[in-house]
Amino acid sequence: MNYQNFSREDFIKDSYFRKWVQNPDEPTRQFWYDYLTRYPEQTETIRQAAEVILQLTTVTTEQNPVTTTEELEDSWQEIHHRLVHPVVTLKPLYRRRWVWATAACVAFLVSWATYWYQKQDHTYQQNLSHSGQPLKEWVNATDHVQTITLQDGSSVLLHPGSRLSYPQQFEPSKREVFLSGEAFFEIAKNPKQPFFVYANEIVTKVLGTSFKVSAFPKDQKVTVMVQTGRVSVYAQTDPQAKEKAETPELQGLVLSPNQQIVYSREQVRMVKSLVTQPSVLAHSASSAFVFRNASVKDVFAAIEKAYGVHIIYDEDTFRHCQLNADLSDEPLYQKMEIITKSIEARYQVVEAQFVISGEGCAP
Repeated sequence: MNYQNFSREDFIKDSYFRKWVQNPDEPTRQFWYDYLTRYPEQTETIRQAAEVILQLTTVTTEQNPVTTTEELEDSWQEIHHRLVHPVVTLKPLYRRRWVWATAACVAFLVSWATYWYQKQDHTYQQNLSHSGQPLKEWVNATDHVQTITLQDGSSVLLHPGSRLSYPQQFEPSKREVFLSGEAFFEIAKNPKQPFFVYANEIVTKVLGTSFKVSAFPKDQKVTVMVQTGRVSVYAQTDPQAKEKAETPELQGLVLSPNQQIVYSREQVRMVKSLVTQPSVLAHSASSAFVFRNASVKDVFAAIEKAYGVHIIYDEDTFRHCQLNADLSDEPLYQKMEIITKSIEARYQVVEAQFVISGEGCAP
């Protein structure tokens, strides 16, 4: 069952959801914990659905203990504090006729909040413990991206279901933040104060650039994708991690625009590759990618300049190859497919580089 787009009425009708609300056990708690962790934007919908179910339970059992409005409000404020403080403001409880049912719903959500925090991402918590400064935490429990502006002028686009911890004031020698989830970073350039993102088991170090990190606690892979500038990525368990952090240069696995690394948490292994949809670099001179009797050397040079990629081929083998084509509207991989087919060659992507092989063209 896919509950991602369930409405309040859908949840009310669902027997497995009703079981969790009325008679929870360990499997239902685990299932709905995982669901709320992945889709925190559904918290309010679930609260309302659970409240209705408990109201119906009230009518059926004819139980009506007395609970004051002030007590209900205090309980909901506690949930507010535990779940989303200090970022998201949830709607206060509606004052309804069935006061006891609302109180039961509040108690139910407090129980879930406690359970949720007990099961939090341990790697993220461990990363936080390494910081020597007091940290602020921003939790995005909405269904849209939120923008965070850091003290140095850097900006972070925090995706739904993600959290970022950062100091109010960065240290003079470095800037450190801690991510659980997904975020796009645009970092103010300062070579004397490198910027570090700790996400699951890896560290991304930059001097000033824009890049995206995806590191959800339950995902088996961590991905770092570079849009502009250069970043270095290394595992926290790297024997040379301290040296890589302290050196003023970028060391480790260095990424350029349109490149990414995928870190396998299970295999403790990084793989460098091109991003799924490479884009033309903003600083590159615009090109229509229209070629008329162009040598393949010139074609590959234009591709390299536009996308910041490296193309490896034997110039002597392909010296007689020419291209007549309009590739203006084609994405990079389709461009390479058309080019190589036209010269009866093949390409492979090896560690973010295009490697061309073939017999060449007749004079």
